[in-house]
Amino acid sequence: MKQYLMMIIWTMLFVIVVEMIFPSSDLKKYLKIVLGFVMVYMIASPMIKLITSTPLLEAGSLSSYVQFYETQFREGKYTPYEEERKKQEESMLTIYKEQIENQLKSLIETSLPVEVEALSSKATLEGSHFNLESLEIEVALKEEEGLVGIGDKTESLVLDQSALEKEIKKCINNFYNVDNTNIYIIVQDS
Repeated sequence: MKQYLMMIIWTMLFVIVVEMIFPSSDLKKYLKIVLGFVMVYMIASPMIKLITSTPLLEAGSLSSYVQFYETQFREGKYTPYEEERKKQEESMLTIYKEQIENQLKSLIETSLPVEVEALSSKATLEGSHFNLESLEIEVALKEEEGLVGIGDKTESLVLDQSALEKEIKKCINNFYNVDNTNIYIIVQDS
């Protein structure tokens, strides 16, 4: 390392002296280019020696690499790319559906006087985009009636089944792009 630093220092001194010797002329710009290449070579020489002295792939390592994967494939331990990709997509889709279902459940329960009894969704993965295709929701009215305060008055909020379905669909459409015809709602009677 010490020799390498000394070599760089002497090369820099050499470049400075050569630039000082030559007067300002048309050749000075070409001289600077040549001296710049000399400096780059001197700085990069340890890397060049490292790359040229050790082969990147030794003959034995390539054959052992191929042999390893051939045995993996013969013994059935190798999973083809398409199968592995399909497994990953399915797990991502499952996680996406769980997150959507949890978000929808809390959204509906906080926005409306209902409890979500069951919620299932159908989603697809196209490329890197998830598409929420349909929802099946089963809700029940909360035991205590929801009270809405307007000014000094408090009135109970009682919704009939069709109005409740519309409110749930409206609530879902505000956050997710799902067609109303693909949202199936079952309201349980208390």
